[in-house]
Amino acid sequence: MSKTRSSQKKVSISQLNNHTVHNKRQALKDLKQLNFDEMEFKSPAQKRFYNTITKKDVTFCIGPAGCGKTFLSVHRALRELGDKESKVDGIVIVKPLVEADGEKIGFLPGDLEEKTAPWMMSFYYNMEQIIGKQRLRMLKEGGIVEVMPLAFMRGITLTNKFVILDEAQNATPDQIKMFVTRIGQDSKYIITGDLEQSDLKNRQSGLEDAIKRFAGVTGVGLAQFKEKDIVRHPLVKKLLKRYHNGFNVIDDVSAEKTISMWIHEEEIEAPTDGSVDNHYYKLKQ
Repeated sequence: MSKTRSSQKKVSISQLNNHTVHNKRQALKDLKQLNFDEMEFKSPAQKRFYNTITKKDVTFCIGPAGCGKTFLSVHRALRELGDKESKVDGIVIVKPLVEADGEKIGFLPGDLEEKTAPWMMSFYYNMEQIIGKQRLRMLKEGGIVEVMPLAFMRGITLTNKFVILDEAQNATPDQIKMFVTRIGQDSKYIITGDLEQSDLKNRQSGLEDAIKRFAGVTGVGLAQFKEKDIVRHPLVKKLLKRYHNGFNVIDDVSAEKTISMWIHEEEIEAPTDGSVDNHYYKLKQ
């Protein structure tokens, strides 16, 4: 008579870190034991975003830095990878690599992993927080977690993959079109970005175009974060306010003079943008 397999108890990352992993098989086994339900949402918007990812095959999300877009994306991806019922067998991280001053990525030293590593540090850091550095290294070395510049994706089909496209505001409409048509069976896409941080010069953001184009399509989810949802250092919210179009930077006063006037607290007037508490900006001229 066959024995009934008892459900395996889920453990925390601290408990998993008590032993060493030597290969991708052991790392994947650990993911299946990890209790992903330990994560606590820090805002209602985070929970909505996570639930949307769960329900939809393709999710677009926009919002400022510091809202948890990357962390939630990789958390859901790792959870899917560790789910015994899921067909996902790998995670693909994608970014549009915007070249600066004519420097081509092909001219950078090293292989693809080494060339793209600086762009992927935010992903790696968040993954390490969830599963530990050693497991991430095993998954990368085993080809389970891989990176792919957006420009390298033409002509491939991503099947059974959890794919995350970050900084999508720097992708053109044609690049987004190419990207979304790479999705294969049993794959899931997350496409995130900050529309206020586009590095495209005089060109339309593919992220903004795609959201307008795909809204209402069955299987496509939309999510959004606002400045109030920033969960990074509280100062980030105040700093971002100073980049609003309505904020007046006094160009004819030098930085040196600005500092001097602040130090000596010359005639000043309270601001109304909420970016400071009991401090002032308007300088005496």
